[in-house]
Amino acid sequence: MKMDANIIIDNVKRKVLQLFNFNILSSKTFYRCKHLAEFFGITLDQGSPAMADSFVYWIKPKQPYVKLNTDGFVGLLTAGARGIIRDFGGEVVAAFATPLQINDVISAELNALILGLELCIKYSCNYVWIELDAMFIVQSIKDETTGNANYFYLFRKVKNIMNEMNVFISHIYREGNVCADWLANRGSTLYGYEELNILNLDQVLKGMILMDKACMPYLRAG
Repeated sequence: MKMDANIIIDNVKRKVLQLFNFNILSSKTFYRCKHLAEFFGITLDQGSPAMADSFVYWIKPKQPYVKLNTDGFVGLLTAGARGIIRDFGGEVVAAFATPLQINDVISAELNALILGLELCIKYSCNYVWIELDAMFIVQSIKDETTGNANYFYLFRKVKNIMNEMNVFISHIYREGNVCADWLANRGSTLYGYEELNILNLDQVLKGMILMDKACMPYLRAG
């Protein structure tokens, strides 16, 4: 049975809009393509990151809080989750990476957050600032919604763990979430869950951690 061309176009438009709302596509994707964004139903205002370059900073938490940054990754053949916990001085408390057997980015992000929160509990970190680059998840938690029945149980598990802690959550652009993001390749190539030895971290990761401690800016290109 052949599909009508208009139905196919509408399905594509709906999927692109969903990807944008889930923060998988960003405003930067439509740089200098405002009319294309409007075609997909995406509104880019003058304050949008697509309009101008901007700086992103990783900010240290204030005592007694630690900061948890997590990230989920889904590629063509591999998927992974990773996260890092740092204290008020920017020092690493713990970090993890693990492969995942899923092909859905939102589920990967939620699994990464769950593993990060469980690691906080393991290290008795009861005051936690959660920072993610997945705006959809941040907003859903703030609004106490799931947005999609497929993610109901994952969101419920996140909220149940958060109820045991003093937490708040915020969004950071991917450019400022480099430490969690860098762990992507490690997590997706492992055979199982691995907690990193914080005394013997990779030199590249160490460099990123030092940049964050110094509050060095990351450029978010418009």
